[in-house]
Amino acid sequence: MFVLANLVYAVALVLRILVEFEIFAVIASALFSWLNPNYYGNFRMFFQAMSDLVERPLRKVFPFLRSGIVDYTPLVAILVLVFIDQFLVGSLFDLSYVIRAASGL
Repeated sequence: MFVLANLVYAVALVLRILVEFEIFAVIASALFSWLNPNYYGNFRMFFQAMSDLVERPLRKVFPFLRSGIVDYTPLVAILVLVFIDQFLVGSLFDLSYVIRAASGL
């Protein structure tokens, strides 16, 4: 059972890293759009593509997040990612501890 516990723990850890990277990408993309909106280099396009993984579905579901020149989509994306981190990833960590405790280790 400890192998299953380690597998669940590893999946949770990888998901946490991916969620934290996605939060960083959303913040970097928003900063690029505010500080230098006319720069479209490879660096900015990479972060834009990464942040669009979360922001594009949000814009389709909630089109009112863009009001005039202000776009609240990055804020909502970060809130969704934090919720996923705390709920899903936290639950996976807790599950790995429960499995490990049940196996008697």
